[in-house]
Amino acid sequence: MEPTSALIKFGGITLILSGILFFVQYLFMLPMPSSPLSDADLVTWLQEWRFNLSMADELLFFATLLLIPSIVALYQILVKVDKIKTSLGCNLLAVIISVNILLVIILGRLVYPVYNIELSPDIYKLVISIYYGGMHSVAIILSMATIILCLVIRKSVLGKSAAYFGFVVGVLDLIGAYPWIVGTTMVFVSQLAFAAWFVFIGMRMLGRMEEAVG
Repeated sequence: MEPTSALIKFGGITLILSGILFFVQYLFMLPMPSSPLSDADLVTWLQEWRFNLSMADELLFFATLLLIPSIVALYQILVKVDKIKTSLGCNLLAVIISVNILLVIILGRLVYPVYNIELSPDIYKLVISIYYGGMHSVAIILSMATIILCLVIRKSVLGKSAAYFGFVVGVLDLIGAYPWIVGTTMVFVSQLAFAAWFVFIGMRMLGRMEEAVG
């Protein structure tokens, strides 16, 4: 198998796995109510949902790492069609990787002890607000990256169906970036669509591997 072919195959597989892990990560966060404002209730909330937070944190870490080979493989396919848009879209996805790794550290601070350093409820509130602010930023960046890449995908071997699906996903990502406005149901739809698109693109990468290399 040629090196580029192997890279695209591996990237397709990792993109499928990344999409699945991102969705499972969201499922762990889905049943959690909004963090309470009072100090006592906040401590109880953190204890009650510690397992969900820790699982979401671990899944976010691995889902994000899997994006690295996926982006490289996607770039190899799309750069032949439009170098500028491909570079812009893939670089935006790379920014998401950096932000997500930071969010993994932030979310982990809610559940994992660090040298037995105790945090005050006010610090916990700051950590939670930074996490949700980061997720808001990621959703907006993902929306931009998806739409830009789909402008290239529709002319590539991945096909117009993948592009049109991606345009819808890009809009849903932008809508889902504002959960306090659209509500939990709409955010769930956007998360499901985004994960499904990753899986779909990964499958297209595997199915069109020979054309992509050629």
